[in-house]
Amino acid sequence: MKFTTGLWPISAATLVLVTSCGGMSGSDVENAKDPNGDGQTVQRPGYANSQYPDPAPIKEKANPQAVRIGGKPVVQACNLLTVADLVSLGIRAGSRPDPNGATFERRYLVGDGSGPLRSSEITYAKALTSGVNHCVYSLEDNQGNQTQEELAVAVSQPAYVPTVDTKPYLADAEPSLTVGPVKVFSKRRKTESPSDASGDAVLVLGDTLVDLDFDLKADKSAGKLQDLGKKVAENFAKQVSAPAGANVIGYDSAAFPKSVAQPCPMLTPDAVTPAIGTDASPMVAETPGTAVGDMIMTNSTKHNYVRIDCERGTGHDNGIDRRALHLTAISFLGEDAAKSYLGSAPNDGQSAPAQVGDEGQVRSKGQTHGEVLFRKGRFAFKLYLADHNAAPDGISGADATRLLVPAARKMLSAFPDQ
Repeated sequence: MKFTTGLWPISAATLVLVTSCGGMSGSDVENAKDPNGDGQTVQRPGYANSQYPDPAPIKEKANPQAVRIGGKPVVQACNLLTVADLVSLGIRAGSRPDPNGATFERRYLVGDGSGPLRSSEITYAKALTSGVNHCVYSLEDNQGNQTQEELAVAVSQPAYVPTVDTKPYLADAEPSLTVGPVKVFSKRRKTESPSDASGDAVLVLGDTLVDLDFDLKADKSAGKLQDLGKKVAENFAKQVSAPAGANVIGYDSAAFPKSVAQPCPMLTPDAVTPAIGTDASPMVAETPGTAVGDMIMTNSTKHNYVRIDCERGTGHDNGIDRRALHLTAISFLGEDAAKSYLGSAPNDGQSAPAQVGDEGQVRSKGQTHGEVLFRKGRFAFKLYLADHNAAPDGISGADATRLLVPAARKMLSAFPDQ
């Protein structure tokens, strides 16, 4: 493609190497000395300096069930540029076990929720800054260093971005590139080095517009921009032809050979709406951990874990204006680790037991920082109300008991046994 010019336990690196292969198989799991996998580390090619038990465990799972908004199937942004796509192009997303919206965030649409979706743009969603249907990655080099590079994708369709208009692009006879049925129009931003690649490309097919934003360095990933753009265009055409739901983030690792809790499906409208005081929208904001981490608990035992955060509430594409429930799900390999996690939580405020799951607590600092910690088997959860405008310091312990405890109970009713 030619574009025209906070976890409280201590994290620690483990030292026992299980395998040096790039992918995990059933035999890898079987060969692990510890049947639970705790304390095990996977060595992957190109990650020699990693401090994590597995620096690249993500393996997405296809979701054939397309979501429809306004009667039209949604083209999910993260299906257009996946973790697997980056790997195939030799590009590395940032590796970290504790989720960060700048490292990897997925905003996607689900099939329920009647609250309105609110784009902060007046035309189409700009991948650099906005989008209710959005995906962003920050990149790192093969030494594990952040490269200050970023890739982002945002999708606009009339059903949820009514101001989008693809007609001027479709009528333009001189796109930067055509990939199958997809027209591509691109522009560059000024950069310190003329060999860097920074800008965005608009991809158009029918009434759907995709914005691909890129900020790539000359000595890192800039040389792969053409292949990146072609890959997004090809995936775009496939998704329009055969719509699918947002891929599920899965983990395939000998360092974590068990299932992982998915918090987004737990944030159902019947759990979210009463707690936020308005209808939940169809948008969820998910930040998966991109590595298997390990924790040292108060008993000095090391435990591998996987963490995924998810937020659902009003349909604002920016977190500052959104009122939502934020659920953190931390999967451990054994129940004792989850118990230790709740027992290791710092208590610099008030704490009261809560009847949620196998055990629960409401924690707060008086009138602020109210949250609910709870456990189901080997899975630990933390739930709080995210409302930067009305409650920037969180809600009181009493409000957490009133609003969040019932929500947590409903969430666990949607959590499958595993």
